[in-house]
Amino acid sequence: MNLNASTFSTAVEVNHQPFRPVQYLGSKLRVLEDIRLAVASLAPARTRVADLFTGTTVVAQALAADGYQVTAVDTQKYAEVFGCALLGVGRASREGALAKTITDGLSEKVSAAAKGLWATALKREDEALATKNHLALRTIYDEIPLTWRNPSVTSWAPPVTSVYAGTYFGIRQALTLDTILSLIEAGFQQSSISPWQYTAFKTSLMHAASLAVHSAGKHFAQPLTRSTSEGAFLAGRLISDRQVNIEQRFSDSCASISLLPHDNSNGHSVKLGAAEDILDQTAPHQLYYLDPPYTAQQYSRFYHILETLADDGIPKLPLNTPATAGLYPENRYKSAFSARSKAPAAFSRLIKGIAKQGASAVISYSASSAESNGNARMITFEEIIEICNNGFGKKNIECATMTHRYRQFNSFGKSNERRDDRELLILCKSV
Repeated sequence: MNLNASTFSTAVEVNHQPFRPVQYLGSKLRVLEDIRLAVASLAPARTRVADLFTGTTVVAQALAADGYQVTAVDTQKYAEVFGCALLGVGRASREGALAKTITDGLSEKVSAAAKGLWATALKREDEALATKNHLALRTIYDEIPLTWRNPSVTSWAPPVTSVYAGTYFGIRQALTLDTILSLIEAGFQQSSISPWQYTAFKTSLMHAASLAVHSAGKHFAQPLTRSTSEGAFLAGRLISDRQVNIEQRFSDSCASISLLPHDNSNGHSVKLGAAEDILDQTAPHQLYYLDPPYTAQQYSRFYHILETLADDGIPKLPLNTPATAGLYPENRYKSAFSARSKAPAAFSRLIKGIAKQGASAVISYSASSAESNGNARMITFEEIIEICNNGFGKKNIECATMTHRYRQFNSFGKSNERRDDRELLILCKSV
């Protein structure tokens, strides 16, 4: 069946649009109304619900706006930061993000942070951008003293700049990220920034980084290179990405987050850890929303720079190992749901735990069509239905088809025009 407002017995207002902190694979922003209607059909208002793979927290924010007490769960530190900032965890009533405590005099501080060879490189980059000279930019980036390119380089630079400048970000952009990051950390250590403001500032920093990053889909798996696409396209993309003003984007994000309605009085919470483990450690909820990764693409690969910014801002690259094109950090998290050998068991454990609590579940699933050349699913729709039937009983399971179709994440040459992956919801009613 197809979802619409009359599909379910309980209707909700569907005009709330949450703040989206970053571009995200499989974002549910476009199907949010369907998810909210499904949750409302199974869980009374003002009860406690959990978003077990919260990511950018857009679903958690929407459910919070509908009056639920929300627990946002994820394995990634950046998602925990998003959850605290956007659900108002630890936020005093009407507490603002106060962007000017960070941005006052920021341009001068960025210039002061560029020393020696970096000061020269920054000036050359500014000149190249002013004339939109992409070839000059490439020359500059080939010459800057990055630590992963030459471990013996001793030229000083802040940690983000010394690893990511010239690839993911421009020199000025990287220096600005570093400067903002240091101001956030210093303010928090000196208690001039509250715990909630700390997460709001970190969220705004990651938002700005997502808008500026020079990569496919505005993700962070790998930076675009000269061999990635046609020269004219890439040249234009390089200039436009490098022109993104980190300071302005950061300030805009702070202003938007300050307007969000959630604060400590709403009773929302955020937990860091694997969903299958958190379920065993928390009090029962009325309903659990599940949107796990279904392909072999690890989110820790696509968003590793966000994880670095959310943590301490110092990239931890593998020792004595040549840097990959993505500059991936060591010991990044690998989800069981992104492995064919582990996904069915992990999913079964979750469903059994939810059913045992007497709770309901709403599950998002993107079904790959038969002729799709998209990423294979680590668990099939049929396997999920069987697991849900075993946990909740067949008569308590209902499936719905949503109208949204994901934009393909393949390169232009590999696009499959016949691909029509269905976006589904599986509703499991408590027994």
